[in-house]
Amino acid sequence: MNTPALAPGRVEGSAILTERFESFQGEGPWTGQRCVFVRFSRCNLRCGYCDTPESWDWSRYNPAEVSDRVPIAELVTWVLERGVDMVVITGGEPMLQQPAMTALARGLVDIRVQVETNGTIAPTPELASLVDLWVVSPKLANSGMTYSTRIKADALSALVATDRAVFKFVVTEPDRDLDEIAQLVKEHRLAPVWVMPEGTTQEKVLAGMDALYGPATERGWNVSTRLHILTRAR
Repeated sequence: MNTPALAPGRVEGSAILTERFESFQGEGPWTGQRCVFVRFSRCNLRCGYCDTPESWDWSRYNPAEVSDRVPIAELVTWVLERGVDMVVITGGEPMLQQPAMTALARGLVDIRVQVETNGTIAPTPELASLVDLWVVSPKLANSGMTYSTRIKADALSALVATDRAVFKFVVTEPDRDLDEIAQLVKEHRLAPVWVMPEGTTQEKVLAGMDALYGPATERGWNVSTRLHILTRAR
């Protein structure tokens, strides 16, 4: 396979990663599309239901064993060699490493860039211009964190202003969580909205989706599956 040449001086630095792999997007508006995932290590939040604690929980994991520093030029080459047209930058919270994210996106001129973020950190103007889709997941009270820790109005406003953001919420108890989501949507003018059931088993995800269909329809929101759980794909 012939891969595009790297533009001199367009990629520099390194990123601290938990993992990188090829799969299909399992959540949100681009569900089912073939892509590569680049999972950045470290996070500024501590969600009780987090399914990637190896990216931040040093009481359970040794960061030296579960993360690696990778040169951006090497990472760009790896993505291009996969032959996909989309990269998903996720975490942890990748926005803690914005210079590395920016350098990676610069090197992927013909690749769609999707970023998954918790919405607590505003992007720089350059990074905002390089990202095709922001999937922003503001955390609810069900995460176990205080409002002031998990909701940052200025960051949400900056992400809304990109005109390339969608807002995806993890729902554990629809009767409680959907009203909270509605309040956040109203306060911060978040749209479009996706709601997704929390769960790491097929049974829990399917039951959660079933419970969300009616309420989401009534509110004009979208429902996200978790394809990687339902199919046992990575």
